[in-house]
Amino acid sequence: MENMNKYKVIFDQLDLDKPVIIFDLETTGLIMTMDRIVELAYIKIFPNGKVVKEDIYLNPEMKISEESMAVHGITDEQVAGQPTFKDRAQEFWDIFANCYYSGFNVISFDLPLLKREFVRVGMDFEYSSEDIIDSKTIYHEMEKRTLSAAYKFYCGKEHVDAHNALADVEVTAEILTKQIEMYKDILDSEYIKKIHGNSNMDRFVDGDRKFYWRDGEAFFAFSKFKDNPLKKVAETEPGFLNWMLGADFSEQTKEIIRKALSGEFPEKEKSE
Repeated sequence: MENMNKYKVIFDQLDLDKPVIIFDLETTGLIMTMDRIVELAYIKIFPNGKVVKEDIYLNPEMKISEESMAVHGITDEQVAGQPTFKDRAQEFWDIFANCYYSGFNVISFDLPLLKREFVRVGMDFEYSSEDIIDSKTIYHEMEKRTLSAAYKFYCGKEHVDAHNALADVEVTAEILTKQIEMYKDILDSEYIKKIHGNSNMDRFVDGDRKFYWRDGEAFFAFSKFKDNPLKKVAETEPGFLNWMLGADFSEQTKEIIRKALSGEFPEKEKSE
């Protein structure tokens, strides 16, 4: 246990009457209805000053996707001998019940996925929006991520002609110059490739974002076939793919469909 002095402001400022649990999950993937937890870490802060923290690894009873493994570094072998969520479900219930929930993006990922894990073992884990204190939501609300805000941060100037196209371009050029100067010790062409390679764009097969990668295979990102492999849909529902060919999708997406209908499917190149 550790002293809560450094967390005291949370209770004083927000006038909280029950524990705050700040947590993060690492998972087998990003599909709420399918993926499972492989690591659960939390700090639980009680109103009386007690602080408890723990880092728990779990056997997800399924394969960890290549994309997720590349992010968190946890392998199937590392968690094979760990307890399952079901094994520790009652303990997790006791830890998480009747709390305020905090973390970075818990509102849209960690909490819904945790709820799904409880549902699988027959436990109805309920929470309301009033119970959530999401650091990412606060960050985006307080530190506006706009061109004007970036200009103020990097250049110390007000963007008085915001939304004039040429003025926006000139400001962006000035920001880029300042960024390269500010981060000159780490920001080079290889680093640029790395950060863009780790962006959400790299997660999708096509520019329309209709398909995403999972274990090097294309999965649907929309429609009633969301989270289904393209290969499976091509085999069982070719009519839907033919409909896509006649709909308003990009030529890149349609080329993926044409090839799928002929039995050829995209494969993601392995990173070095």
